Amino acid sequence: MTDLVSRMTLEEKFAQMHMIVQIDKLLDGQPFSPERISEPLRHGIGATYSPTYLDPALINAFQDYLMQQTRLGIPLIVMGESLHGAMSRDTTVFPQAIGLASTFNTDLISQMTTRIGQEARALGITLTYAPNLDLAREPRWGRTEENYGEDPYLTATMGAAYIKALQAQGVASSPKHYVAHGSPEGGMNIAPVHCGERELRDTMLPPFAAAFQEAGAMGVMPAYSEWDGIPVHASKFLMSGLLRDELGFDGFSISDFGAVSMLTRTHRVAPDALTAGKLALAAGIDMEAPNIYGFGEELLEATRSDPELQRLVDQAVSRILRIKFRLGLFENPHAQLDKLDQIHVPETVRLSRQVAQESIVLLKNEQDLLPLDKQVRKVALVGPSAKLMQLGDYTHRDASERAIGLLDALTDRLGKEHVLYAPGCAIASGSEQARSEAVEKASQADVAIVALGDNSNYHGGIGWGDDEGGHVVTCGEGFDLSSLSLPDSQQQLLEAVVATGTPVVLVMISGRPYDLVWASQHAAAILQAWYPGEQGGHAICDLLFGDANPSGRLPISFPKSAGHIPAFYNHKVSARGYYRKPGTPEKPGRDYVFSNSDPLYPFGYGLSYTTFETGDLDITPTEKTAGNPITVSVTVRNTGSRAGQAVILLYLTDCYRRITPVVRQLRGFRKVFLQPGEEVRVTFTLTDRDLAFINEQMQWEIEPGEFQVSVGSQTASFWLKDGKILA
Repeated sequence: MTDLVSRMTLEEKFAQMHMIVQIDKLLDGQPFSPERISEPLRHGIGATYSPTYLDPALINAFQDYLMQQTRLGIPLIVMGESLHGAMSRDTTVFPQAIGLASTFNTDLISQMTTRIGQEARALGITLTYAPNLDLAREPRWGRTEENYGEDPYLTATMGAAYIKALQAQGVASSPKHYVAHGSPEGGMNIAPVHCGERELRDTMLPPFAAAFQEAGAMGVMPAYSEWDGIPVHASKFLMSGLLRDELGFDGFSISDFGAVSMLTRTHRVAPDALTAGKLALAAGIDMEAPNIYGFGEELLEATRSDPELQRLVDQAVSRILRIKFRLGLFENPHAQLDKLDQIHVPETVRLSRQVAQESIVLLKNEQDLLPLDKQVRKVALVGPSAKLMQLGDYTHRDASERAIGLLDALTDRLGKEHVLYAPGCAIASGSEQARSEAVEKASQADVAIVALGDNSNYHGGIGWGDDEGGHVVTCGEGFDLSSLSLPDSQQQLLEAVVATGTPVVLVMISGRPYDLVWASQHAAAILQAWYPGEQGGHAICDLLFGDANPSGRLPISFPKSAGHIPAFYNHKVSARGYYRKPGTPEKPGRDYVFSNSDPLYPFGYGLSYTTFETGDLDITPTEKTAGNPITVSVTVRNTGSRAGQAVILLYLTDCYRRITPVVRQLRGFRKVFLQPGEEVRVTFTLTDRDLAFINEQMQWEIEPGEFQVSVGSQTASFWLKDGKILA
């Protein structure tokens, strides 16, 4: 690699730091010919980006040209998206990331990502911008759907499983958005993030640390936002000192799309393209995407006479080439044409349905309304999300055409004569006539299923301003909310259907938590389905009728309103009120005068059609020195009448320390399948890092004292004293 860099011209080096979006556009719709592309690719190119579909045979033609007819023969990296499926025309769409986290099942995520990686690699895609490791701690933020929730341990564990499985298929992972992007001011995308360095290291950084140190992610995409007054794309501390020197990241960085130009037009730290390019390059940005602003001709010319810029350019190019070598692209960069028939095969589609089943969370089930009697005669299905299955951002448009909506799935299961359908309203608009039609259908039915929620993009794809046909987009990148209340049209529909007296099952198909206070008081049952993927309609029906037992758990807390944000569970001990006398509208109190600060549904919450009990919590070792792992064991028993999966969560509390503690932190989870009456012993391991906190020197430290462990209904304490662990 060093030899290759030494033989490159400056123009060839800069070409490796560039990408071309949808490289087939160089052909202007004409058949491939070397003559047509010889000029734009005379120095080679670092990468292309495929947001829709690139013909795999055409990818191979470009790769052959670059390797055989350019001076140095350097292949390109084909970049794509894969948050919940490789984003291409014919690939399988799984549940959106927030739903994946709800499974609490890393084995299932690994199976899914293996399939995603196989489909991507067959298409010639060799790097994807996934997973998204931001912590979703601001539910008004439209990108909440793309993340694994609010908890750093869950996000780190899910992210590492995803990265390992993806890269095992020859596709590099470029996790995003490094770092602290998920708590933007006011919930608005790209807004500043407010947290100190300790919180950054202790809370926001661990998922990325796991991605690089445990899973070996080969790429990274920095965040658009600024931290402590410095945009991430211009921060030497974040992009070099922390990322490379401390975390040991040895891959290459790709700017988020347009982020280098944002140094000028958004953050105003650079008056022109040259300054922006110098800032980004010095910070540690290796490749600019998607178009050239800072890494263009002005920077190239400035580099000719500047030894420091030459060093930085060589450094960036070396990092890019290192990953090309590591991926084996110099030996075989081609799409796998012989494996294209293995894309979207029945077993992968079945896996999508299974993941969806495990991603859906049962929030309420009054008087065991669910599962529905399979002999039910008439079902009313209403709501703007009843027919079209929302898939979420970063989905190819064509996927919406084949996705199974709830109407199709119910009709397939019950027969058309047993399903009474009326939309009732649109996502954010409605009429009295449409609502009356839905009410009439509900009045005639034995049960009413009301499907409400978000529109992440009506036509599928990336939600960048696509509101064609008047369909209001309410979630996704750049679609943030000031309120978590349902749009008036949806709330009015729900209230009108409840008023009929017909039992109501609310199915929320959304990318974020909503204010479900009224629904929790009046609907008989509530399912939070998130965006459940292309088999979502079938998966929801599987749960409604008991073919599958709900096992999803919330990876993010549901606040009672936007005024209750933040609502994340692992807050500081002083953060949710001092007086502990919460009020109600009828009886005002203190802290919040008319309310308490508790979430409506907390992190980890989720019901089942059976019941589970935990017992016999045991902590070992006793009287052993620190540094040895601590083992926590608990017995889990299915005490109900149905088989089901239990999600067992282990929380740890550092009871007292000189740096203020949080109330508790997730430090382990397991998902186990149990038949009625069956029990199993579940074991967790706690390491020194699990006990540590960030001290005054911004280093991890363990302080002697009391720690408390809780698993289910069980709690126990142990003490660290004089280098020994005492249970």
